[in-house]
Amino acid sequence: MPIYTYRCNACHAEFDRLVRSDTQVSCPECQGRKLERLLSLTARPATGGSKSPDVSRLGPPPGGGCCGGGCHSHTH
Repeated sequence: MPIYTYRCNACHAEFDRLVRSDTQVSCPECQGRKLERLLSLTARPATGGSKSPDVSRLGPPPGGGCCGGGCHSHTH
């Protein structure tokens, strides 16, 4: 059961929800149903050894913005 981050298209509130296969998600602020699921970074894996995994490529792409400036849904 993944936890997703959403943004409401009506009031622009951002929130997280644990989503099961039958979950109907709505905004906790305005109860809006038109939501955008946002890209979330994954949690860093726990390791028992001294060598940590390479997480250098996680995060926004080079060039900035959520999608390198290609989404055109907002200014970067």
